[in-house]
Amino acid sequence: MKPRLIVEQKITAFVNKYNVFAVNQAGEKGELIALAQQKRLAFKEKVTFYSDEAKTKELFTFRAEKVLDVHGRYLVEDMSGKMLGGFRKQFKKSLFVSSWMVIDAAGNDVYEVKEGNVALAVLRRFLAFVPYIGDILEIIIKFFRYHFKYVVPGTEEEVGTYTKTTLFRDHYRLEATDEVAGKVDWQVLAAMSVALDALQSR
Repeated sequence: MKPRLIVEQKITAFVNKYNVFAVNQAGEKGELIALAQQKRLAFKEKVTFYSDEAKTKELFTFRAEKVLDVHGRYLVEDMSGKMLGGFRKQFKKSLFVSSWMVIDAAGNDVYEVKEGNVALAVLRRFLAFVPYIGDILEIIIKFFRYHFKYVVPGTEEEVGTYTKTTLFRDHYRLEATDEVAGKVDWQVLAAMSVALDALQSR
């Protein structure tokens, strides 16, 4: 697997911003290739990606296909409305472990994206509501690096990882095989990366 993208969240008073960086040949953070902006305290149905910090040009968006549909899909589109691909939450699986399915431009399932630490996911869901213990657990979880893995649907073949690289700040690194990079548009990978934080209140 090779480093593909680095995503860094920036929290401001009214919006959440995500800087998406390319990775250079040394595997380190390269140039800024997109900036995503999500309004805070608003329904999370659409996120727009811009070319730079000044928001000079809109590049692409992801949006919910249907409003407030937990079983729905999020479509990644360029500014002409052309579908580049998308992703959908697997609701039943996510009751235990957060799980998503990445889809291509034709709407076909290509890769499953799910939490890598099953034990931590289960603890977070079932102990979070226990008085006092839930509060302590939430603090402890902060010291574990949150990550997802990309697998081929129906198998456990791991073809990518999305890992939190810092302890307190929401900085992430996407690594994937050449096959993933060939099948999925980088803009879809960037949108999925942002969604794994923005749509789950990370």
